[in-house]
This record gives sequence, C-alpha cells and structure tokens, in this order.
Amino acid sequence: MSMTELVKIIEDNGKGVRAYSECNRACRDQLVVQSETAAAYFLLSMVSEKFVDTYDDQPLSSSIAEAEFKRFKGYVGQFEASERAADPAEKLNTLNRIADEIANHKLRLEDAKFQ
Repeated sequence: MSMTELVKIIEDNGKGVRAYSECNRACRDQLVVQSETAAAYFLLSMVSEKFVDTYDDQPLSSSIAEAEFKRFKGYVGQFEASERAADPAEKLNTLNRIADEIANHKLRLEDAKFQ
C-alpha cells in the first residue's frame, strides 16, 4: 500500500473520525510490511490516531475536517517527495520536520480544548 492510498482511504470515507480510524489501521499494518518507510507510516499513524482521539466525542465541522485532511495530505506529499529524491539526508530532514509539525499541532489542539 502506498501512502497515497492512505489519502484515498480518508477521502473515500468522508474525512471523518471513522475514515482516520481506518487510515490508522492501514498505517499500523504498513509498519511491518514497509520497513524502509516505517517511521513515516508511524508518524502518519500518530496523526490519524490524534484525529480520532480529538474528534471522536466532539462535533467536527466541515472546515476543520477539510483543514486536517489538507494537513495529512501535505505530509503524505512531503514523504513521497523525499522518497523519490532517494537522498538519506533529505528523508531524515523530512521526518524531523514533520515530527516537529505534528508535535506543535498536537499542542495547539490540546490548548484549544481547554479554552
């Protein structure tokens, strides 16, 4: 399964909580199968899981769903571009940059829940 197929899972299932739950399962399956890109699949799994944890019992507006989908799709695009470049330094930079973005986004989501 390619990372692009993860985007399709979310899109085909309405960009909601169940779509991200299915995506998370697919990411976890790929951790074993795609050992060379396991770190990327792990980070995408974290994004999917956080989406489910955040919105499972909360109302989800279409604008938030679309923004989160765009963010996820952007991560997939960045991972795929670094894979095509086949430069180990670029792959590591991409992983580190996205991990930092995920960590900062997670903090913003948690802050928003308490305001």
